[in-house]
Amino acid sequence: MANDKKSNKPLTISKREFLEAFAAIGGVSAVLSALDGWGMGIASAADTPPELMGRAGGTNVLILGAGLSGMTAAYELTQRGYSCRILEARPYAGGRCQTSRAGFQMTDDQGETQTCDFDEGLHFNNGAWRLPSFHHSVFHYVRKFGVPMEIMVQENDLGYLRFDDARGPLAGRRFRRREIKADMRGYTSELLAKQVDQGALDNELTNQDKEQLIDYLVREGSLDARDLRYKGTVNRGYGVFEPMGARTASEALAFKEILQSGLGNTFQGVTQVARPHTMYQPVGGMDQIAQAFEREVGHMTTYNAEVQELRQDDNGVRVPYRDTNTGEVQIAEADYCITTIPLIILSRLPADLPDRCKEAIAAPGITPVSKLALQMNRRFWEEDDDIYGGSSTLGIPGHTVIYPSYGYFGNKGLIQSMYAIGRPAEEKDGLSLGEQVGWAIEHSEKIHPGQFRRHYDDKAFSIAWHRTPYNKGGWTAWSSQDRQKYVSLLLEPQGRVYFSGDYVSGLTAWQAGAIESAWTQIEKLHARVMRA
Repeated sequence: MANDKKSNKPLTISKREFLEAFAAIGGVSAVLSALDGWGMGIASAADTPPELMGRAGGTNVLILGAGLSGMTAAYELTQRGYSCRILEARPYAGGRCQTSRAGFQMTDDQGETQTCDFDEGLHFNNGAWRLPSFHHSVFHYVRKFGVPMEIMVQENDLGYLRFDDARGPLAGRRFRRREIKADMRGYTSELLAKQVDQGALDNELTNQDKEQLIDYLVREGSLDARDLRYKGTVNRGYGVFEPMGARTASEALAFKEILQSGLGNTFQGVTQVARPHTMYQPVGGMDQIAQAFEREVGHMTTYNAEVQELRQDDNGVRVPYRDTNTGEVQIAEADYCITTIPLIILSRLPADLPDRCKEAIAAPGITPVSKLALQMNRRFWEEDDDIYGGSSTLGIPGHTVIYPSYGYFGNKGLIQSMYAIGRPAEEKDGLSLGEQVGWAIEHSEKIHPGQFRRHYDDKAFSIAWHRTPYNKGGWTAWSSQDRQKYVSLLLEPQGRVYFSGDYVSGLTAWQAGAIESAWTQIEKLHARVMRA
């Protein structure tokens, strides 16, 4: 830290000023590196693609994978005169930005094919399913390509909580989230307000400070201003609706019983920054963003092209690939290569890469992820429970009841009844689709008694990403030690090969990470080409 010569005081610089300086000197890649070093992989490091000066006519780039990262790289490079070609193993683009609707097919690594038969107009996001407002890199292309968006309700206080395994008298009882929130805030506000009133914080607060704090706690906790007690509030829900509009507040639960049950630990006063109450989704499914990219770069994409090897020398790259329809092996050649292939897949391919790089590719694990959606013939959660979006939970790993944030007031709808991550996902591997449905309905009935069995429309779709060819995992799982040890290496070119994908960003498992990693690598590639 520098010193001011006149005052001899250390000069300070804000993080924003520091990042702006980094961007001016090193571009997007430097900003991403700085954020990753701070552990600040939350919001976008940049709002727009890097400004690449000069054009690179005659330079060929081969891109492996037509997910968002690969298509971003292809789109931006072609704007600067590069000749790009994408190899995609699937018959469609998008990677994990995938949506199931009527006719969609998925074949797992055991060769079992599932065909979606949801009713027309219903869709389910198999992978990416929500976007926070500060993932500016994604919204850059949403605006550029004109993708219609809508609100996705991440959290809804009208959703239900029910913990069968809880301790105490609240076990097995169903409550609205807002009931637990109101009571926890009320009781904790009461405790703090009384401590302040009794002088427990006199050494820390002035009289004016104490007045301001107590005033806040009275409003926040719905306390009685006369005795600073929490006696319940209509904001937790009404108990009885009387004729002519008279309303009675529902009765507050006992504080010790809430603490004993653990229900009070299901929420935070301020939501996680990456998952705010209100998020966003494309109208018609998350794959609409991928399809918008595909309209721009689809003509340069070879589908059903399964990469077999990754070869390079001083003159360029050679990638043998197999046509999954015909079995024919062909070779694609280019000056440079950007690979977005998941590391677990790439680690199994013969490749001309340094040993240290191969070590980095093999270092991370994968996160098993499974999802299941059930079609319902009546939107009972809306009609009977006033729930529009958000979720309910039993607190059981893998089980979830996530309500759709589209099609409000319609006749039918899809409920996500399983979102299993890690070991709970692996535990579902041996279950058939019918068994998964039975498991989900059995548990979901506890949230909406008598509704799931009655209104299940005998249509479901599930996906286990760790059993999906060309992914073999929901997302890359780095240990903190390996991330620090290897990601910086993968962010640098290995000969003529560049690595791009959310796994080399600070936003693992997010679309913004995929896009911004592409921005990082095309900036480095372009600088190299311009120097040459």
